[in-house]
Amino acid sequence: MRADLENELFDEDKTTNKSWKNPGIWQRGLAMLCFGFISGFIRLFITLIAIFQFITMLFTNKPNSQLLMLGQSLNSYSYQINQFLTINSETYPFPFTDWPDGRTSRVPPAEHV
Repeated sequence: MRADLENELFDEDKTTNKSWKNPGIWQRGLAMLCFGFISGFIRLFITLIAIFQFITMLFTNKPNSQLLMLGQSLNSYSYQINQFLTINSETYPFPFTDWPDGRTSRVPPAEHV
């Protein structure tokens, strides 16, 4: 029993010892780095859309419908990137998959006004 415990605690695990040599892990790491930078730019675009939507609502009392869809698709894309970065998904985001369509399952609150 003690020998099994010592082997488990102190022996090197053969799979983790060679995992850093796996080119797939390095490929994912490079992709994670690139998608991390893309995520920062998306956040900037979402902020600009929010500012423009606010200005649009000041003058027209309704949001820009094209920007609603663009904002939703950017949010979906950002979610896909975050799922990939936190290793909750093995699916690479756009451009390796289709771009999110921007449709939601519910009506945005701004259209109730």
